[in-house]
Amino acid sequence: MQLEQIVAKLREDYNVAGMSVALIKNGEIVSVEGYGVRDAAENLPMTKDTVMPIGSVTKTFTSLALAMLADEGKLDWDEPVRTYIPWLKLNNEMLTENVTARDLMCHRTGTPKYDLQAIYAAKDDKEEMVRSLEYLQTFAPFRTKFMYSNQMVSLAGYLVDVLSGKSYEDFVRERIFEPLGMTSSDFEIESLSKYEKASKGYVFANGMFIEPPYAHLGAFAPAGAIVSTAEDMAKFALFHLGDGSWNGERLVSEAMLNEVHTHQMIGTPYFWDFEETQCAEYGLGWFTDIYRGKKLINHGGNTNGFSAQMTLIPDEKFAVVALSNATSSFSVNALGHYAADDALGVEEIPDWSARFNKVFSDLMSGAMAGMQAKAEAKVPDTTTTGPIEEYAGTYTHPAFGKMEFALTDQGLAGTWNGLPAMLVHYNYDAFDLILPVLGAAVPAEFVLEDGKIAGLSVVMEGTPGIKPEFFTAVG
Repeated sequence: MQLEQIVAKLREDYNVAGMSVALIKNGEIVSVEGYGVRDAAENLPMTKDTVMPIGSVTKTFTSLALAMLADEGKLDWDEPVRTYIPWLKLNNEMLTENVTARDLMCHRTGTPKYDLQAIYAAKDDKEEMVRSLEYLQTFAPFRTKFMYSNQMVSLAGYLVDVLSGKSYEDFVRERIFEPLGMTSSDFEIESLSKYEKASKGYVFANGMFIEPPYAHLGAFAPAGAIVSTAEDMAKFALFHLGDGSWNGERLVSEAMLNEVHTHQMIGTPYFWDFEETQCAEYGLGWFTDIYRGKKLINHGGNTNGFSAQMTLIPDEKFAVVALSNATSSFSVNALGHYAADDALGVEEIPDWSARFNKVFSDLMSGAMAGMQAKAEAKVPDTTTTGPIEEYAGTYTHPAFGKMEFALTDQGLAGTWNGLPAMLVHYNYDAFDLILPVLGAAVPAEFVLEDGKIAGLSVVMEGTPGIKPEFFTAVG
């Protein structure tokens, strides 16, 4: 099956409006093409130079920036971060005193994802973002378990500011984008509006493409804020298949490039376990797998309305980059597997579309079962302890910002750091916090002390053992 046919199948199977794909074989860029549309309403074509967010593929740029600083002797991967940021304070003393850049980039601090913070409480001030990390709970003891964390990578990105004397964003622009000729790549997803060929992002629901707002990551930029094109990303992938130089200019040592590609931590957040993958581990900003006996390095990315995947097999000088305008779509992962199998000469390539669709279906079944269990546990015909109007107000948290609710005809409606939010009564003083930007809901419960509302307890992280966060009532 040809690439064009595979992409067409995946777009149909996963309801993807558009995809832009770059393919590298034997160390040469052989194809960069757009498929479908970048704007469903206007029927504008997706092209090789359509600009889209790459999400967490940004982490591979962060690791490269740190590797450059390590080459210059400004960073020691294994020196405590406090050496460079003396005022750093994290969840506990062990973590604060000993965490290193290596720990941050291979996700072994024990801090879970806290995705809601990155989406709803992104701070623009970088120092303020770093100081907020003190309030994030840890799930596992330091260096014992792989726990993917956008916040810890953002802290690593802040090291670039501290050690280079320029902003992380400017460093990446000057030291990576410019030398590689990545002329359509930049930071901040909201900047997409300035590009003529920027793509809309979509969620497919009820038979139609729904356009969510572009995400704003602020100081969490090192974890996922780069926007790029398949054409630009082909250059970046080709660079990683090389020795650290580009057009005769050395950007990073070969030894340091190999270091970021080398596994550091056992464990992976994959939702699947395929027999073709003999080993799934993590390096410095890269997944480092053994796939069909070959080393395969990769990273995916998801932001509101978009999904991306970059997959490389260094021994084969092979890479594929897939950017799509579909929220959290496994279509890009399936494409990576199809292309990798073709590059490896697999005679009977599995139906990766069906296999990833089953992964998605199983996840949805689990989510539906959880919703059903919650519905069955609800106590009917209950009311809040006090008059509902008393529950309106402002609630704050040092790391997660401000929630404000007013009583309306629809119930308690308001905002969370300016983004829309609503509280829908569940039972007693428990509510569902509805988050329209994500199309999600999380449990929340008002806490009363001496008959007065003291605050709002919200489940900010679904990892078992992580306690709800307490937003204090103001006034």
